[in-house]
Amino acid sequence: QRAHEVLQELRDISSMAMEYFDEKIVPILKRKLPGSDVSGRLMGPPPVPGPFAALTTMQLFSKQNPSRQEVTKLQQQVKTNGAGVTVLRGEISELRTKVQEHRNSFNQDQKLLEQTQIIGEQNARLAELERKLREVMESAVGNSSGSGQNEESPRKRKKAAEAIDSLRKSKRLRNRK
Repeated sequence: QRAHEVLQELRDISSMAMEYFDEKIVPILKRKLPGSDVSGRLMGPPPVPGPFAALTTMQLFSKQNPSRQEVTKLQQQVKTNGAGVTVLRGEISELRTKVQEHRNSFNQDQKLLEQTQIIGEQNARLAELERKLREVMESAVGNSSGSGQNEESPRKRKKAAEAIDSLRKSKRLRNRK
């Protein structure tokens, strides 16, 4: 009588364990091993006590352990992915270099723009100074010719004309640069 009760308890526990396995563990195995053939009881009907129970357990373990082919396949994927990562790292390094070059180029363009603006301002100042110098020289030539010094006025006019010509030449040279 007592042995019969223990056996009944074992069957109940076994049934509950198999139900738990079917409801909780099989869905997880299906997600983790998408290519494998995992069904509710893995091997069909529940194992019957006896010599076939051991065979079913062995088949169960063989289904759970990955084969050498699967392991080799996974190792090959790891190698391929590693090579891909190496290639991507190289590309990232190249892109970082290009970004740095573009930053440097942008900074140089900014400096060039600033220098061009400064040169423009200086050219405007220089033109203003040349205009004032020309006015001063023309007024000096005009004043000296009106003062009655006829002998010196052609000489002064010639010097003033030479000074103005030299200013024009320097301006042409500056514009060539």
